[in-house]
Amino acid sequence: MGLKLERVSRTPQQLIEELRGLADVDWATVWNGPPYPGQGLDMWCAQFNWVPTAFERVLSVRTDAGGELAFPSSGSWAPVHTVTQEQWGAWAEAGADNPLVLERAAHVWPHYLTAACAVLGEPAWEGSWDSEDIPEKLGGFRIPPREKRVKYKSPYRMAYWSPRAPGQALAVLATSLGLGTAGTDEPSGAILSLKFYPAPLES
Repeated sequence: MGLKLERVSRTPQQLIEELRGLADVDWATVWNGPPYPGQGLDMWCAQFNWVPTAFERVLSVRTDAGGELAFPSSGSWAPVHTVTQEQWGAWAEAGADNPLVLERAAHVWPHYLTAACAVLGEPAWEGSWDSEDIPEKLGGFRIPPREKRVKYKSPYRMAYWSPRAPGQALAVLATSLGLGTAGTDEPSGAILSLKFYPAPLES
């Protein structure tokens, strides 16, 4: 009984290093999308000091800070709609252990939030699934309607940073829960991810 080994274990300090490395990224080029695998993709990644590591369904690249960025695809490589880097995750061994996942997720959140703020500054918003002022829409980041947030407690924690200039990225740090994590019927888990979106904030 308890928690399974954490699949993702990037430290808050590593998050700081990643964000510093992404500070000068030409996001317009990222959003336009990469070429297909081959020399063109290698050259596209090289301009960001990235190395492609996987190409099937999701393009994954290793950054010069050592982390993995994922470019989920809906069947086409371009344009890019989101860039994701998982920071932390934990899973319960049994349904009865799901509260331990929530407890652990709440414990690690402020450490990663502080790390992100050290580079990005204060977020435009920070809160949890039950915050009264949680945004209804956030660019390409899908926020569930209230009834689903109440049922699944997800996003468990979230913060976002608006683009600082036209063409830059909307950054979202969020802890998302598996469908069963809010209950105890089946073992489930949580993932804390950093995501970037090209879409501006929608009010």
